[in-house]
Amino acid sequence: MPTLDVGMSLGEDWYVETYSFACILPFEQSRPSFADAAVMENYGPGNQPGESRGIRALVFAYTEWDVTRTLNEAWSLTGSYTHEWVPSNASVWGEDRYTRDEHRVWLQSKYQGDLGSARWWWRMRWDQRWIESDPYVEGDRWMSRPRLREQLGCTLPLGDGTLSASTEVFIEAWKGANATQGLDRFREAWTTLQFGKSVNDNLRWEAGPLVVSWKQMGEAGSLGWAHYWYLQATAFVNLTR
Repeated sequence: MPTLDVGMSLGEDWYVETYSFACILPFEQSRPSFADAAVMENYGPGNQPGESRGIRALVFAYTEWDVTRTLNEAWSLTGSYTHEWVPSNASVWGEDRYTRDEHRVWLQSKYQGDLGSARWWWRMRWDQRWIESDPYVEGDRWMSRPRLREQLGCTLPLGDGTLSASTEVFIEAWKGANATQGLDRFREAWTTLQFGKSVNDNLRWEAGPLVVSWKQMGEAGSLGWAHYWYLQATAFVNLTR
């Protein structure tokens, strides 16, 4: 998952940046990794005619434009516009493909503190999402899908670099998100472990494993979790002089 973060300071308390990545698989994904063979047989994504949806080798691409206001040594606020692209199969007979657009506007609060030699943080983000519907299915052109995101992480010094770990949960907040029970609102989680080093005052890199987990949903509710492992490599560029 190649990732690029470019930003710069505007005075002492403001920071602007753009953050982009692409999730790339070295193969064409055919089905999620469910343990239940019957579920795998009856639920997409798939490539055969009549199966609902598939995910191409480019799983999705993501770009956000952020403005951060530092309130004090511990707290900051960030606002952003984000755009995501998801190539998919159409849910029709055949193998027509389309790219689903998703637009987001979100607001985030973040707290950072020290714990011995470690630096830890907690952030809360409210996503207001507008997701394009499948163009081959009748219905509204766009869906509103707000959600809440909670992340906890820490950074530890390790040699001449740092080791960072974080976990984030995604809670759906739109009407009907809990198809059968409230627990079904929890549908996504990201967990990462990254080692990073600074090249100079303006360039830093991080790399390590990332696990993205999605709860797959059917008409009766949850079908179980699908877990995807990625290698994420990030370049952080600070244009502040």
